[in-house]
Amino acid sequence: MAAHVSLVIPARNEGPLLPATVASIARARTDLPYDVVVVDDGSAPAAWQPPRPHPGLALTVVRTAGEGAAGARNRGASRTQGEWVCFCDAHVGVADGWLDGMVEALRQTGAAAVAPALARAGDPAARGYGYTWTARGEARWLPRPPGGPAPVPFLPGGCTLMHRSAFAAVGGYDAGLVPWGHEDTEISLALWLTGHDAVVAPEVVVEHRFRTRHPYLVRQDQVDSNLARVGWIHFSPTRAARFARAAGVSAQLAAVAASPTAQRRRARLLAARRRTDDWFCETFGLRHWD
Repeated sequence: MAAHVSLVIPARNEGPLLPATVASIARARTDLPYDVVVVDDGSAPAAWQPPRPHPGLALTVVRTAGEGAAGARNRGASRTQGEWVCFCDAHVGVADGWLDGMVEALRQTGAAAVAPALARAGDPAARGYGYTWTARGEARWLPRPPGGPAPVPFLPGGCTLMHRSAFAAVGGYDAGLVPWGHEDTEISLALWLTGHDAVVAPEVVVEHRFRTRHPYLVRQDQVDSNLARVGWIHFSPTRAARFARAAGVSAQLAAVAASPTAQRRRARLLAARRRTDDWFCETFGLRHWD
């Protein structure tokens, strides 16, 4: 029996992009059974366009008051039962066989999570194959790996598919990251350090609209706090402090360390850890903060 895939699409003030995303998914051919859960995460009435029904598409819409990008993903996942869970932005376009290709990459490699190549909407030649960090904690897209599916340090939030057991093992996305920023980096670290490999499937391409501004308020101090939180949860105290200085988020680190939600997340993931942050930084060439 083919593995069932549940798609989770968080959306806030996406307007017509959300119905277009669901329509693209409904058109794409696949041999896998799947369902779609859309999470309307507190959209303003004027900016909410519900996804249209499509023949044969199992579609559920969940409404929230606004939990943030990580919380909305968790809420959507809680309404699914698929063996695989695929998290997609509400502004993507997909092609025939996209789900099949990602699931096959996981079966080939034994990895727990996978992302496709993300192509810039309107410029399909501009593609990223997962991403890494600069010394300042800034994301940098990776080039296409040689051959087939390959391990990458971080899977982009625009489209990531993972086995439900791996998602559960790390406690889902870190809902303390609000409202947006670094939730994809955090769960990638959580997966790797608890022994769950993450790969990119270079033959699978998903078109993504990269925007210059958010359709809702995102403050830079919140994004900085999220970055400090990621470092504090996953790195040793010495590395976290050096990382925070390099990334310019030292001022946020003390508040993160005092946060009960961050303390609980760190304790849970340390208890489940199978690899060290030394291993992660050595494996992926991130020794900037040693």
